[in-house]
Amino acid sequence: MAPLQSPVRSDYVSVKTPDRQRQHESKSGVSSWSERYAWVGQIAQFLIIASMCVFVAGNLIYFNDCYENTIKGKIGVWWGVQKASATTGGRGGGGKGQTKGHSEMVRPTFFTLFTVLPTLVSLFLIEFLRHYNVRRVTSTYVLKFAMLLRRKPSLFGRVSYWSFGEWIFMAFLVVGNILVFVWFYVRRYNRIKSAVKGKPIEFNTYLEMIALTFGFNCVYCMAFLFLPATRNSAWMEFFNISYANGIKYHRWLGVVTVVTAFLHCLGYYWSWIRQKTWREEALPCFDCPLSDRKGRAVWINVFGELALLLFLIIGFTSVPYIRRKFYNLFYYAHQLFILAIVFSVLHWGPIVWWIFPTFLVYCYRRVISTSHAFSPVQVKELTALDNDIVKITLHRSTQTDGHFHVGQFLYINVPALSKLQWHAFTIASSPHANPTTLTLYIKSLGDWTRDLVTYANDCKQQDVLPTVYVDGYYGSSLGMYEEYSTLCLIGGGIGATPMFAILEDLVSKLSSGRGSSLRQRVVFVFSFRELSLLEELHPLLLRVKELDPHEQHFKLHFYLTRPVGDDVLSKSLDHERLQGFQQHIQPTQYSAMVTCKVPRAFYQPLRSRTSTVVVSLVVFVVAWILLVYLEYGNGKISRGSYPQLWPLQRFVELAVLMLAGAVVYLFVFAERAKKNQATALQTESKEVDLNVMEPAMTPRVPVTDLHTYQDLLSHYAVIQGERPNVRDLMAQVYDFHCSNAVVQSTNSVIGVFVSGPEAMKRDAGYAAAAIGVRHFDIHEEEFEL
Repeated sequence: MAPLQSPVRSDYVSVKTPDRQRQHESKSGVSSWSERYAWVGQIAQFLIIASMCVFVAGNLIYFNDCYENTIKGKIGVWWGVQKASATTGGRGGGGKGQTKGHSEMVRPTFFTLFTVLPTLVSLFLIEFLRHYNVRRVTSTYVLKFAMLLRRKPSLFGRVSYWSFGEWIFMAFLVVGNILVFVWFYVRRYNRIKSAVKGKPIEFNTYLEMIALTFGFNCVYCMAFLFLPATRNSAWMEFFNISYANGIKYHRWLGVVTVVTAFLHCLGYYWSWIRQKTWREEALPCFDCPLSDRKGRAVWINVFGELALLLFLIIGFTSVPYIRRKFYNLFYYAHQLFILAIVFSVLHWGPIVWWIFPTFLVYCYRRVISTSHAFSPVQVKELTALDNDIVKITLHRSTQTDGHFHVGQFLYINVPALSKLQWHAFTIASSPHANPTTLTLYIKSLGDWTRDLVTYANDCKQQDVLPTVYVDGYYGSSLGMYEEYSTLCLIGGGIGATPMFAILEDLVSKLSSGRGSSLRQRVVFVFSFRELSLLEELHPLLLRVKELDPHEQHFKLHFYLTRPVGDDVLSKSLDHERLQGFQQHIQPTQYSAMVTCKVPRAFYQPLRSRTSTVVVSLVVFVVAWILLVYLEYGNGKISRGSYPQLWPLQRFVELAVLMLAGAVVYLFVFAERAKKNQATALQTESKEVDLNVMEPAMTPRVPVTDLHTYQDLLSHYAVIQGERPNVRDLMAQVYDFHCSNAVVQSTNSVIGVFVSGPEAMKRDAGYAAAAIGVRHFDIHEEEFEL
């Protein structure tokens, strides 16, 4: 079968010169030299993985005898510490505290070498890797292994809920904690056994040894806790794990962190109750001086209890039922994590070095995220399609910082509804379909979304534009859909928006001439309850019909899962809005009652590679220098005549990480000022932007042939009152794939992208297992954050 040639579309008119076009593409895409030096990209990938391995090993080795017997002594020599002191010292040295050198710097040096530097190096290399088309320079064996990790194992006819990759992560989490427990417990046991000199060890001592060991398990988990929770985490992006899918790893780490913290406290409480000293040990002592050993020990315990209480609140409100039904409670309770970290560091100061790299990256990424609240975004359209669906079209920058990838999502805030609530929604449009806007579809599922429907209608009646803030872009790209010779898109309801984006991206590239011909076979399966979604897809589906009138490359399957009355079926389609002749939002003014800030096209701050590298370097260096300065000499604040200030010492050390992250605001403000100046100059000169592909006013494809929803259902042969039989459909896809005599793509498996209800994803997994899992590469989109 000959490849399908793409016609030149009249609804996209190029108004840029070829040279400027190439410059723009090279600026936002891969570098021109990357193909000649592919081996450099492969070395960078190897070094990134090596850096990650060093980071993991560093957090584990600390608990091994290798650290106590070898590494600690060698680092101590660098700081002039005698060998005996280096192997016994914590902060403050060993013996009576009269050791030579700076034993307090041994632990910071170790974590600098084994966790801080590897993290920083990996961040630089990941940014360098953006010069390449990563899939082209990656070994075929690595890509096949990655595909294997996405598969879900099956046993006795049952498909696992987790993929191989998720099982491996769980094994890493369990094995890592077992190693930490065994290594530290054995070390502690041998030390106490040597101290008692042949006498039996008391049961209470065993309890406290076990409790202390669980405490270090908790610290070990905290070292990784912030990685998957970081927005646009470089490590997660390197493994092509989206933020939404990565949150599950954060939940697993959080569960182990809370459980080990609870067991840490439980062991000590059990021992104190047996010794009848729990009141003295666990309750605050306001008369005890903080410089006194007893007062210090009591308040260390109290700070630990407060940290545990906050961890338990966060854990309880993160239970799936509460997270889904009472999202606001879950969200606001989660903000207590800052206090939980503060009390954890007050409980044991060195925690700050375990969390240094991951918490610091989390902080400065969060600062970039919060900077989006500085100014609202220009809104092109906010339309209530019916009582359940809202369509939002937002303006975005035409430069690199406004570009997004297919499948990404963003957060939006509508201050007229709530100034604090930010909600995540997947972008339903392609970045190539319209380089100046992006589109969201939002279904009314809760209080906030129901209020959004009302707000859309109010704005229309009051003839004002809505005020919307945007935070993005997040999530991994689904652009790898181009790698498959056969593509199967399965979507259900409003969850199908990523599939809309992929379909529009594919059609847009063909229609505008960016793709010379269609060599893929595409099967699109869409089940829905709201007819307005099919109406919104109608112009795109007509373009699909135009590209493939004989359905040789595209197969479309539609399922309306609920009965619809005749009054709804007879409703007329909104042709004028679908063709762009009429916008539901025509005003040019925003309500002054909501904000006086001037809306602007959305862009992503500090998007460039150079900005990311410079910000990362500055933040890490500033934080490290300040932290080392504070700890050098047994604490700049608490040493000498002020031992009672140890809580302040520990708090300031943690505050350094937060303040170093806040330094990013300076870069954000500087970039914003530069943009404002450039915009002002452009406005004054009234130059025409030649780097924009603007849609022409009149689409080539007419959308007036169909008049009612009934016509729409008949035209697309929509099956009513049924859900799709995913197993049968995927069997048809497999036959469709096998009928292609010549596989044009290097990837001979079927790419399956599933987005919708959990039952639909589960059916896709069982269908692949029944047909042969080796024939499919399944990508599941996650929506639960």
